[in-house]
Amino acid sequence: MVKFTTDGKYRIESLSSATLPGALKIINDHFFQDESVCMGTEVNKNPLAMEELLELCADAALDGMSLVAVSNDSDEVVSAMFNKLQEVPIEGSEKTFFETFAEERCKQASSRALVDLMVEFDTRCNFYERYNVDCGCEFMFLGSHRHHRQKHLGELLCRTAVEQARKIKNVPVTPLTIQDLGPKYSFMKPRNPVTRVPKICTALCSAIGTQKIVRSLGFTVVATFSLKDCIFNGKPFSERGVTTFCEAVTKRID
Repeated sequence: MVKFTTDGKYRIESLSSATLPGALKIINDHFFQDESVCMGTEVNKNPLAMEELLELCADAALDGMSLVAVSNDSDEVVSAMFNKLQEVPIEGSEKTFFETFAEERCKQASSRALVDLMVEFDTRCNFYERYNVDCGCEFMFLGSHRHHRQKHLGELLCRTAVEQARKIKNVPVTPLTIQDLGPKYSFMKPRNPVTRVPKICTALCSAIGTQKIVRSLGFTVVATFSLKDCIFNGKPFSERGVTTFCEAVTKRID
């Protein structure tokens, strides 16, 4: 699956073992530094927390749903979108993917706080019960190189992600393997692939640009959360310059 921008300068393609390092660099150097919750939880100042969240990206990549935008001039990744297939736990006591990751693999307070906030917002929205579905595709992290913003790459990535999730029941994606992630993540344990078909796409959008993108794609705003009063390490996010809000959005694709 490859798409090109109208000017031919960029292409959108599925994340692969070859593009994973570049995609992780985009998230590390541009998303973690500029995104509101990353600033509010001081992930942007904590290299160890960033490493833990890059591991989260690598784990999500195993689903085969993540995408990248590549510059045709340099052949470098300039925008990355990590998506996670989410299944509703069969047993009521079973934890979700993000809950398990936070408890077992987030050792830094900053990374734990960020994932915990994702879990809290997801729980308050209750997407799956609200729409009576058992599987969805969550748009997890979306970041672009600062020199390649305002090129509509985020919009094209989101649009492609919706199309991919909608077609998965007829055109299954190819999951990545632990080996595809490279030596750095060889310690990770293989997990069973998601077998259910996503019926909704969901996202927690903290950037105004992303909020505009998903609205243009027909997503519904389920809830709006103020970020300025969220607390980390005894201080509200507003004291770290975060005064924005997060929109929880969803779109049916079945």
